[in-house]
Amino acid sequence: MHRKVTTTVRVKLHSLTERKARLIEREYDTFQDAVHGDDANLYSATKQQAGKVRSNKNPREDTEQPVVLRNDCITIEHDEDTVLSSWWFKLPIYNPDRDRGDSIWVPVHVPEKDTHLLTDEYIRDSELVYRDGEWYVHLVCKRSVAIADEYDDVLAVDMGAKWIAVSAFLSDRDTQFHGAEVRRVREHYKQLRKSIGKAKIRSGAQVIERLGDKESRTVEHELHQVANELVARARERNAVIVFGDMTGLRFDNDKGRYVNDKTHKMPYAKLATILTYKAHLDGRECLPVNEADTSVTCWRCGSQNTSRDVQGRLECGDCGLEDNADKNGASNIGKRAVGKDIQSPLSTVGAVVAQPETQVRLEGTNGEIEPANSPEDVGLTLSEGSPRLQSWE
Repeated sequence: MHRKVTTTVRVKLHSLTERKARLIEREYDTFQDAVHGDDANLYSATKQQAGKVRSNKNPREDTEQPVVLRNDCITIEHDEDTVLSSWWFKLPIYNPDRDRGDSIWVPVHVPEKDTHLLTDEYIRDSELVYRDGEWYVHLVCKRSVAIADEYDDVLAVDMGAKWIAVSAFLSDRDTQFHGAEVRRVREHYKQLRKSIGKAKIRSGAQVIERLGDKESRTVEHELHQVANELVARARERNAVIVFGDMTGLRFDNDKGRYVNDKTHKMPYAKLATILTYKAHLDGRECLPVNEADTSVTCWRCGSQNTSRDVQGRLECGDCGLEDNADKNGASNIGKRAVGKDIQSPLSTVGAVVAQPETQVRLEGTNGEIEPANSPEDVGLTLSEGSPRLQSWE
C-alpha cells in the first residue's frame, strides 16, 4: 500500500548579482500589486497564480504573499563542476528590458538531507519567499511512499487543551502525555499581547515588530517534537497510529470565553497534519477516528453515566472506574478504531484487526478479560500470530 507524502524543502538563494537581485525584487513587489488587484507586468504563469491568491485568500492590504511559482516553469539542477554553487534554480521572471517573460538561473543552498527529493517528477507548485533580508524558495515535493499493511498494536492519540496529545497503546493502556510546552508558549504570548495592549502605542508597535511570527514558529517546532515522540512510540511496538478527529470542534462547542480560548486556539489540525506526514514517512498508517462521546464514555463498561468533578479525572457511576480523563478518551479512540462499540455510531476508519491466537485484550467491567477485536463486532476472520491491524485503501 502507498500514500502520497508532501515535503517542503527550503532552499536559500545566494551570491546574487545586482541585476538578478533587482529582477527578483521587482517580481516580488509586482506580485504584491497583482494580488491586491492592480494591473501588473508579471511572468504570465505567475500572474495567473496571483489571481488565484487574490480570489482564494482575499489578503489584507498590509500583508505580503509569497510568489507562487508554477511547477512547469521551474527546475533545479545539480552541477558539481560549478565553483560558485553545486545547485542552481531556474526562476521565472518578467524582464522589463525585453518587455516579456524570461527566466534566470540563480545559485542556491540545498539541505543535504533533502537532495534526494529534488527531481522534476516530485516538484509541485512552489513559493518564492523573502524573510529577514534573504530570499528563499520553498520547493514543494510530492511523492509516493510505501505503508505497512499489518501492525502489532494500536497507538491511540487524544488531543486536548491541557496536553496537546495523550497517547495510549490499546494492548496494555501504557500512556504518555505530550506537549506541555505548547500550552506554556501560548500562555506566555497571550500575556505578552495583553501587556502590549496596555502599553503606549509606539512601544507596543516596537514589541510587535520584534516578535514577528515567533509564537507560531515556536509552537510549530514543539508540534514537530510531539509528532516525533508519537511516531517513535509507535515504531517501538510496530503500532498503527489513530487520533481523534477534531473537525467541527470550534463550531459545535461553545463553553464560554475562558474554555473556548483554551480549546479553540489549540493547533489540533496542524498537529494532525504533521503527525500523519511523519507517520507516513516512517512507513506506518495514521488515521483519524470519529471522536464523538469518547471523552464522556467509560472505556471499561461503555456507560455514559460519568462525571468529571475534577477536570482531569473521570469517574464512572456504573462500574466505579476512576481514570485520567485524557487516558480514558485515548482508550476509547483506540477501541473505536478496531470496531469496538462505545455507545455511538462506529467509525472503523478503513482499518480492521484480524483476530489472532494472541490478541489485544481489554479488562472487562468485573475484572474479566475480553478481546478488543471481537469477530462478532465487525465480522473479522481468524489468523495466527500476534495482533495485526490491516489497512485498506
